Amino acid sequence: LHGSLQKAKFHNSCMQILRRTKKAPVMVLLKKAESNMEEGNSKMEIKILQTEEVPKAVQLARGVFEYCLRNTINEAQLIESFYTYVREENIRQLMETQKLTIWAAYDEQNNMVAVSGMQSEGHITLLYVMPYYQRRGYGKKLLLTMREYAREKLELAQVTVNAMPAWTASYFAKNKFKAVQNPQSVPYVFMHAKTVESTDYPKKEIPTAAILATSLGGLAICTAIAIAFIMQLL
Repeated sequence: LHGSLQKAKFHNSCMQILRRTKKAPVMVLLKKAESNMEEGNSKMEIKILQTEEVPKAVQLARGVFEYCLRNTINEAQLIESFYTYVREENIRQLMETQKLTIWAAYDEQNNMVAVSGMQSEGHITLLYVMPYYQRRGYGKKLLLTMREYAREKLELAQVTVNAMPAWTASYFAKNKFKAVQNPQSVPYVFMHAKTVESTDYPKKEIPTAAILATSLGGLAICTAIAIAFIMQLL
């Protein structure tokens, strides 16, 4: 019964958005949610997913796509590409071979409400937020987390994204992404953003000997470069 109520709430939220945006294509993972809740969530939690959690993440991504996005896409190839990529076996294999990292956002009741994914070269391929939880900072926090991770862990310099449909580029622009001019024939906008430092990831401890050596005239140089990318057109 609880699952049915959650599904009904999910569907109704999507339908409200679709009815109120008849003149524009809707990409629900980026569209403003019609919700009476206040923006922001002080109890939001972002975690890297383990492979055993893949089924739930895939179900969430497919749920958003099915209810809120599929009927707004005219290109059959794009729909097929989504289903080919967002499969449990494919996502799990990419994670196990360290080619993809998946994050999930949880609300104050520990419900998974958003997912994102980034490839090891910094290409972000997933960003899905349940519409009931949009305009509360989940998408923004996931983007920031991936930019931080790209610098701290992948040692890359920038993050990139194919914003699709093209009008969603404005969302990424608000989150520090800059557009690169595309051929007119492609249905997305290629964008990039610099990575950022984070205080969430532990820094390497400097051995006492290294500190002593530096004080005697030694020089230590540490560099970190990052690259990340949102949504991949397969």
